[in-house]
Amino acid sequence: MIDELQASKSCYFYRQRAPITTVAITTLFRAIRKAQTSPSNNLFSFIRQSHGASIWSALCFQFDKTPAFLPGTEDVIDRVTGYLLIVEHRDYVAIFKSQIDVPADFAKRHLQRIGAQDVDRGLTSKDSVFARVRLRHMTLSRFALRSKTLEGENLQNNVGMASSARFAPLGYSFTEVDEHFSTTPRTGRISLRADRAGYLELVDYACRIIDRLHPRPGRPSSSPFLAAFARPLELSDLKASPTQFAVDTAILGQAIFDDKIIRLVKRDGRSYRELPKAEVDPILAELTNILCVAKNATGKLLLSQSTTGVEVGEIAINKTRIALKRLTLPLLADVYVEDTQFALGADDDRAPLKQFIDKQDTFIVLFDQPRFAYLDGSLYQDDSLVNGGTQFLGYLFGNAELATVTDEKGTFTAAHRTFDPDSTFGAVLSTIAPEDDVIVCDDLGDEWADFVGFRTDPASPRVTFYHAKHGELTLGAGAFHISVSQAIKNLGNLTLPAPAMSKKFARWGLLYINNRVKTSIHRTCRGTPADSKTAVEFCRNAPHTFKRVAIVTSSLSKAAVEQTFKDIEAGHTASPYFVQLYWLLSSFFAACTEVGAFGCVICQE
Repeated sequence: MIDELQASKSCYFYRQRAPITTVAITTLFRAIRKAQTSPSNNLFSFIRQSHGASIWSALCFQFDKTPAFLPGTEDVIDRVTGYLLIVEHRDYVAIFKSQIDVPADFAKRHLQRIGAQDVDRGLTSKDSVFARVRLRHMTLSRFALRSKTLEGENLQNNVGMASSARFAPLGYSFTEVDEHFSTTPRTGRISLRADRAGYLELVDYACRIIDRLHPRPGRPSSSPFLAAFARPLELSDLKASPTQFAVDTAILGQAIFDDKIIRLVKRDGRSYRELPKAEVDPILAELTNILCVAKNATGKLLLSQSTTGVEVGEIAINKTRIALKRLTLPLLADVYVEDTQFALGADDDRAPLKQFIDKQDTFIVLFDQPRFAYLDGSLYQDDSLVNGGTQFLGYLFGNAELATVTDEKGTFTAAHRTFDPDSTFGAVLSTIAPEDDVIVCDDLGDEWADFVGFRTDPASPRVTFYHAKHGELTLGAGAFHISVSQAIKNLGNLTLPAPAMSKKFARWGLLYINNRVKTSIHRTCRGTPADSKTAVEFCRNAPHTFKRVAIVTSSLSKAAVEQTFKDIEAGHTASPYFVQLYWLLSSFFAACTEVGAFGCVICQE
């Protein structure tokens, strides 16, 4: 029967953790059959057969399965056929499968995940042509773009690489020497686009990929295209300390609601019940909160809530991965994860949600050195920091007047015709936006920004959203959370959507009112209401309009930031507060780039 097997060249690769014996494979096959309902006699079963320098094992049988779309029925049963082909070569294992999977006990004992850097270096080269890449942003911010997928004939030629160092590649497709590969390093899956093949050809394919993955002295680095993104590293190379932890709820939610490959369940007497969306959403919301990481007196890395300081968990940095040892959030109690390929309550490998998050590496860890991030079970490094933060500093613009600011908006009376000169609002109108022909104040209510500026020069039209803030000088992120949130939330309004403009024009024609004080300040601060309508129409329709988002603040000094980068470059450890600031603003700059805008911070010199 095995001679009839025809399958695609797509499988999962692992390092071999412990030797695989005949007894181990025999026990594995028995466990797989035991986990299924009404298994048939084996259509084929081979244990540790030799093929050249490799060893292969295979199993195939039929079993009953409840249709996923009829979970409550006992009268309708699908009879499905599953197979498993395991290839041992060198110190690696490759697994081809359909409908059946390797039990957790076998995987934990014998299989070890392959590092993303091994996949990148082993498969790709300077000659690789990339057609698709899926990216994850190295951030914990809930306001920033979390991930994106790029597709094209040759991405290296037609994709701008701005802010690429803040993204880590989670999967990609590429062509090399007329062969088309696709891979997901976090799962070890590597596929070759080819005709279906027989079992010995599948064994040969697995051995060929393993030979490429196996470390070789003098092996060149991965493709220059991949090198532009965050670089994967071994955990053994890490010299930084973890400071923040968060569950990647985007991936978890997608697996539950979109891909429907898992479900959350709770005990219900002697059986289990599936949690509806109304119960799943609060769990995901609780998991979204960022937790602080700190080492206690005994060296344990404890997780605590940032607002209350209450300890809720523990992580451990091991040789090959970061493990989530404990997570005791209230809503996670008695919540389990089941594989939807099994009927409700029939998955004997169901695991507590905390254990599932750990096993699937569905979390992110940040460190006191902001160039590092641990994503999807791999450590990545953003090398843009080692040059003294030159790129980051390019987004900061100093303004001398902000050093004299004492308040965000100033005081208000009926006699006020403009904002106080010692306020951030006043600085925007006096020296920060001199090139704008028209400026309107959109503060309060359904605001897009505190001010919207228009430059109507036909050669270089520009729209700027100004978010003005004031505070004590700091190198922490606290002063920026609100302004970054507001800025990212309103990026879509940079297009000046026509349906929203009638209300905006009416608003911009009024006098400014703050705290029930009606001032004599016209919301159209520069130009006339008629000018604002003309400016909107011109900037919206001009294809070369430059879109800019500026956070204007007196709470940051560019010189202080520059000195901090010099200290980091000299080997000093960065303050965790500065790390948070760096990540938050980097997320803001990257979010702006994704919509074709330029994000910047105008601050003290």
